[in-house]
Order: sequence, then C-alpha cells, then structure tokens
Amino acid sequence: MHSPAKIGSTRLAAAWSVTAPDGAHITYGVALKRSASSEQIASIRSQLERTAPDAHLLVAAPFLGRGLRAWLADNQVSFVDATGNLRLLADRPGLFVERQGATRDPWPGDGTLRSLRGRGTGRAVRALVDYRPPFGVRALAVRAGVPLGTLSRTLDLLVREGLATRDVRGGVADLDWEGTLRRWAEDYDVRRSNHVATFLEPRGLTNLVDTLRVAERRYVVTGALAAQHFAPVAPARQATIYVDGIADAAEDWRLRPADAGANVVLAEPFDPVVFERAQVRDGTCVVAAPQLVVDLLTGPGREPAEAEELISVMRSDEVSWRA
Repeated sequence: MHSPAKIGSTRLAAAWSVTAPDGAHITYGVALKRSASSEQIASIRSQLERTAPDAHLLVAAPFLGRGLRAWLADNQVSFVDATGNLRLLADRPGLFVERQGATRDPWPGDGTLRSLRGRGTGRAVRALVDYRPPFGVRALAVRAGVPLGTLSRTLDLLVREGLATRDVRGGVADLDWEGTLRRWAEDYDVRRSNHVATFLEPRGLTNLVDTLRVAERRYVVTGALAAQHFAPVAPARQATIYVDGIADAAEDWRLRPADAGANVVLAEPFDPVVFERAQVRDGTCVVAAPQLVVDLLTGPGREPAEAEELISVMRSDEVSWRA
C-alpha cells in the first residue's frame, strides 16, 4: 500500500496492490471520503479511467448507506467502510470479497436525522417522491406544505445514503424514488405508524366497495384492495382504509368490531398526506401509488409481493403517478 498516492493524474488517499500467486496484480486507487455521493464517485472514477485505465477505484468512508452501497455494486465499484461493509472485486486476478457491516450510521452528527420515522419525515418523503426532479428545496417545501427544515434534513439523510443528489445550488438534481420508498419502509409500518382498529363486514368486501362508492365521509383505500386497481395479483381478502375518525366511519358503514376473522382495517393516519394525490378508480378513492407501495411493503401476508408488482408498473409509467 502507498499513501498518499497519485495514479495517472488522479490524486487519491492511497494505492493498494493485490498480487496473485501467478504474478497477476491489480491496483486499487483509494478515494477516502468523510461523506460521499454517487455523483462525486462517478466523477472520480471517470477521471481515473481516463488517466489509468488499468486501475480500479475503491471507495472508503466511515459509513456507506444502503442506497449508496447498492449504487456502487451496480456500477462495479469496490468499497469499504469502518463498520465492516466491504465489497472488493476484480476480473484479473479473479477476486470477489463481500461482507456485511452496519445498516445504520453509528456516528451521525449532531442534529442529523437518523431515521424516516414520524409524521414530518413521512410527509417530506411523499413530497420528494411525488414530484419529479429537478426542483428547489424551498419551492418544494411551499408546494407540498412541508416545513423547510424537515424537508432539508430528510433530503440530507437520502443524500448520505446515496438515494438523492443535489445540484450546485443545493436543489434536488435526482432521486431514486424506488430506493427512497424502500428506505422509508425500514422505519414506517402501516399497522404501527397509524392508529388502527379491525372490523368485520359480514356481507363481504364487495358490499363494502359498493358502500364506499356512495360514501359521503372522507376516506382513501390502501393495501391489498387498493392494489387491485394498479397491479392485481389475487383477489383481496382484507380492506385497509384511511379515515378521519374510526368510530364514526365504522358506525356509518355498519362494521362490527372484530379481532379474529376481521376483513376490514380502519386507520387514522399518521398525517393527512395519505389523502393527498389520491385517485378515484372504478368509483373508489385509492391512495397515491407511492403511499400504496410503502403500505404494501409493510403489510401482512402477500402484500409485500403486491408491492413489488406495483413498483414494476410504476417504473414503466412514471407520468401516470408523478407530477
């Protein structure tokens, strides 16, 4: 190992050489970053490829978030962090070493957002995913009704984890909406993040849907029943519905409280954002696709599999669900 190092015309923190028994060797140029983004790493790799095409890039940092590690792996960039996350690869000599370290940053700075749990961060995630970048953070905060500080801290977390990139003015240049929703699902849970109660519609879900089509109170359907309107996999056995008041909705719709055998879940939401950008499909009001994804990912039974089907549909047609 040589430290510091210059490979071609690229200045790096160190150069590591690996030699195989047959004499074949590979040199890794080590880019040491306190915090890193995919944009920065792509620029360093491009420079290294121009000046030293035989060298490989190795990114080293105190902690690399899941999203950034996935980006590095997809782009065949080796990495290591101080928590033990490691991926080292080369074609010749043939080399592949991988191990798992921490999934969360054990050394977040003071005031640094550590998770996406909570009302404000949930609203911020929805704003970032619902709208297509590029956009300014301040303008998005006003448009989506999110406190600027909350939106900025949420965005900072996503940037640290390689799920978003900022432009030179600090706005959002790009966002991995799928990775962001999956990251949100690590801290959010449809049953625990919202106040819920279970009920029985003794006449079945078909009757419930008919009731909802003429309902006068505000509601929005999520979960397996909503998934039927986007990417049907199998008939829904249970309906999950966001409402403003559980007791009043249950009385209006003649639902019976039940634990065993319940086919309806009523939920008072963590934030009114669940009602925003909802769509009426076949006469039923259903949540926006991003909200449905995170609800399905954290739902019971086959709902996570239905989330994967929905994500595939969303990938193929962003225009239909993203402003």
